[in-house]
Amino acid sequence: MKVVLGLLSSFDPISYRGESFALFDLALLKKAISDLKIKPKNKVITVRGTNGKTSTSLFLDSIIRQNKFNCITFISPHVFNPNERILINGIKIDMSLLSEFDKLISVYEKSIKRQFTYFEALFLICLLLNKQEEADYLVLEAGLGGPKDARASVLSDLIVLTSIGLDHQEFLGDTREKILKSKISDIKDVQLITFSENKKYKALFSKKVIYVKPEPNEGFLGKNKILAITAANFLKMNLKEDDLNLDFGIKGRFQVLRKKPFLVLDGAHNREGLIYLFQNLKDLKIKRALVGMKKGKLKDCEEVIRNFGFDEIAWCNLPQPWDSDSPPKDWDYLKTDSEILEWVLGSEEDSLIVGSLYLASRLLKLFNGKL
Repeated sequence: MKVVLGLLSSFDPISYRGESFALFDLALLKKAISDLKIKPKNKVITVRGTNGKTSTSLFLDSIIRQNKFNCITFISPHVFNPNERILINGIKIDMSLLSEFDKLISVYEKSIKRQFTYFEALFLICLLLNKQEEADYLVLEAGLGGPKDARASVLSDLIVLTSIGLDHQEFLGDTREKILKSKISDIKDVQLITFSENKKYKALFSKKVIYVKPEPNEGFLGKNKILAITAANFLKMNLKEDDLNLDFGIKGRFQVLRKKPFLVLDGAHNREGLIYLFQNLKDLKIKRALVGMKKGKLKDCEEVIRNFGFDEIAWCNLPQPWDSDSPPKDWDYLKTDSEILEWVLGSEEDSLIVGSLYLASRLLKLFNGKL
């Protein structure tokens, strides 16, 4: 599918690149990294898994900076503009610098008569910044993870593995164990840190693994914080845990848009992510949900959504050009912006919006100044 990313943001200088997802041509990426001389010379920490990669990456970024080291961090996706994905010491890369690096990549593309995808180009921009800044650490949030992920084109000094769930089954496999194996199959003699819940998977048995066991009632962010702290301990870093704030203000991740009536937005888009989210919401007695998901996601998530006990569920589509699932017939289908605004603004009941970070992008722009 041809993706016109400029439809999502008029401030995206590399939207012309079209396809948003890497085509798994790591040989091309590795050649570019060699030719451009941007192979990382610093410590590389890669965060893989299904859920919780962004918060874990940002916790690590925070700990590294607490220890007075410079850090480049690569996360995804973005909600508004692509510079949200590349951080230098916690600050988004300047859009003009992002554009300048993209021009360097374009010159290289002409020499090899090939073009990188949107995702690949952003990854190369991250590596260009990493070389320019001579950072001490490079934290990379994986996409798919494993040898099919662009981040696998550089070697890691440490792998941090978050929770495993059913997502991207068309690429990774149809069971959690197959997905885990896909995400770590390229790991050889690299230290791996993960949750004890993953110990049951045979694919981990031959790896160098440190297992982390959170408290039973630990929340979603709390679990990821403990994972990051364990990684910091392995790296022999000092830690001021009180300064490690759980509230990153990450757009689209348990983002409270309004306090009365309560309105929360979350990008959870797979079964496990929804279960974690609903555990955090169970005491709030939210009875209304607005849902939107990419095509193919709803079949794994509908039961979890229904079992939460919402009195009212509505559906809206993701922004173009992403294909959306078709809603069940008993859910209200909000097809226009005005219908969405009426659903949100016309009720005094507490509400949840959930299903995709692309949905978050659409609705945050729609709600701007209206809540």
